[in-house]
This record gives sequence, C-alpha cells and structure tokens, in this order.
Amino acid sequence: MAMATLEIFTFFFFFPLVVPSTTTCGGSTCPAGGPLVRFPFLLRDHQASSCGYPGFNLLCNNKNQTILTLPSSSWDFIVQSIDYVDQTLTIDDPDNCLPRRFLYHDINLKNSPFSYANAPENYTFVGCSSQKAFWPWNSAPVIPCLTKYHYKVIYVVQTGSLLQPDPKLLPAGCSKISTALVPFLFNSEYLNFGAQLTWYVPNCRSREAKGRVCGLENGTTTSQNRCFGSCGFSNLPRVARYGILIGVGIPGLLCIIGFVGYVCNKTRVRGQIHQPTIIQLLSTIPDRRPSTVRIGLDDPTIESYPEIQLGESWELPKLNDNTCPICLAEYQPKETLRTIPECSHYFHANCIDEWLRMNATCPVCRNPQKR
Repeated sequence: MAMATLEIFTFFFFFPLVVPSTTTCGGSTCPAGGPLVRFPFLLRDHQASSCGYPGFNLLCNNKNQTILTLPSSSWDFIVQSIDYVDQTLTIDDPDNCLPRRFLYHDINLKNSPFSYANAPENYTFVGCSSQKAFWPWNSAPVIPCLTKYHYKVIYVVQTGSLLQPDPKLLPAGCSKISTALVPFLFNSEYLNFGAQLTWYVPNCRSREAKGRVCGLENGTTTSQNRCFGSCGFSNLPRVARYGILIGVGIPGLLCIIGFVGYVCNKTRVRGQIHQPTIIQLLSTIPDRRPSTVRIGLDDPTIESYPEIQLGESWELPKLNDNTCPICLAEYQPKETLRTIPECSHYFHANCIDEWLRMNATCPVCRNPQKR
C-alpha cells in the first residue's frame, strides 16, 4: 500500500513538471568550452533550427571553438563571450591578430544583425622601419603581431587633433598601409581584448534582466518573441495556463488526499494495535493449572499494584525490557504500565489487568499472586 501510494504520488507530482521542458531550447556549448549558446543564437548541429533567430548562427570548428561567420566577410571569428542582458558579444581572430582583420578590412558587418558596441573611428595603419621611426611617430602604439624583423606597423587616429601628426606628412622610411574603421576602445590597451559587437533585434534585454529567456513562437521567424525557461506563470498563453492548472492541480490534489488518508489510516491502526491482540492472546494461551483453579484477582487487588506512565524520554524500569510480554507490542511514550510487586515484572496496564482477572499468576514467571 505504501509503495503504491509513493509511486502514484511521484508520477503525478513530477510528470507535469517534465513535459513542459520539452518545448524549450536549452543552452549548449562546444566541446572545448566557450560561452553558453542559447536564443537568439543557434549552435548548428547541436540545437534545433527553431531555437535561434535568423542571422545568429554559430558553429564549432575543428578545434571545437565557438565560431561566428559574418555574411559579408570571408573570415571566421572566435566568440569569446556573450552577454545576453547587455546584448553584446566579444569576437577575436583565430590567429590571435585581430588588428590584421581591421587592416585588411576583413571585418564587415553588412547584412548581419550586429553593429559595433562602441562607435568606431578612422585609423591609419602606417609601416615604418624601426631605425627611421622618429618623433612624432615613435609615440604611436606598435602592433606586435604585425611587426616583422625591423619593420613595425603603427597606427594613428585621424581626428584632426593637434596632438596627432598628419598622416599625409609621413616621415622618411614610413608608408601608409591602410585606413580603416576601428572600434573606439580598440587602442594599445585593448589589443588583446577582442572587438565587441551588439544587436538590437530581437530585443530581450528587459526579459533577460528578470531572469527570463526569449524564444520564437511556433518556430516561425515572423512571430513575436515569447518567453522560455523561468518566465513566470503570467507570461504563458491562456490555454497553457489552464493546461498547467488542470495537469498539475487535479493530480496534486488527489495525491494530497491519498497521502493524508494513508497517514490517518496508519495512525488509527497503530492506536488500535493493543486491544484486539490482548483478546486473541488470552484465548490462545494454554492454562497449565488444574481446571479447579481458574479464579483470578479482584479489581481492588489489581488496582493496588503500582502503575507508572512512560514519559517522552521513554524511561523504562528495566532498560532491556521494551516489549509487553502479553501483547508483544513495544512500549510507546505516555503509555501506562503496571508492575507485579512480587516479581517486579511489568506490562501494559490494560493487558495485565485483563490477565489477572482470569489468572492469579504472573504471565512471565507463573508465580502465584496473593488475593
């Protein structure tokens, strides 16, 4: 009975919680690690196509790194991190030379859902021999991954500032390589920090800030964003809310009713264990005395025998005697015991009272009792 009740309770309690999770798109990562990929991004070959937003496809390369391929670029970029609350991602060059990608205009955000998180500025990349690089060009930052032997690449910002030299007036031994837009934070202090991109559609900032996860409704690209994961009950469609109430509420109520009934029945059976057992035992115990001696003790004599009531700490007169010899049930707190003075054996009060009314001997040692 107990096992069946437990199985029913487990089935109805956990089953409604497991089924809804099959409709959500959980996060995934490449085997080598990297950022957690979930909506609006899609990790190809690891997630269903309905889990991502158009233009947000990522993949794992042969080194199991997380890779972003821009539609108008011939180069792949490693995704270092994704911030779903700020809606930003940081990318880097697989060859660890991101400045080269800007120098050769390999980063093109056209036809992609991304833009630079920081406003880009025009930088002029200039190459100079180390022997002939003199002021003011020697104060410009050097790009280590583009420096070879005695040839170093520097870049300057075309802002018209008086502190910056005019790239048209290059010193001897220096030549212009390229001019390109570079994110504002891309300077000598951030050469190894990658480039930060952002996106505006789909906009899930407010939901992400509340610990919710967006998704696509009905798997279509034209539908509105809806909430996945821990979105809160109020964000679900009305039909889904009613379904959860019926699927969880009714089985849960039946389980509670069944569990309470089981506990009450168990308690009632335990409370009734002594009385029926006494009658059955008294009817089956053989009487070894002659048939002429079958008169027990009167009630005043029985009531004169000492009584003790067990406390919550279950103090027994004898530590090893914790079972009534008559009904064979263990003593419980707050039960009343009666002791036979001549032999100091003790029993449940109601058990020994019934015994002594029919037998004037101790049930344990068979010593006769005085009437």
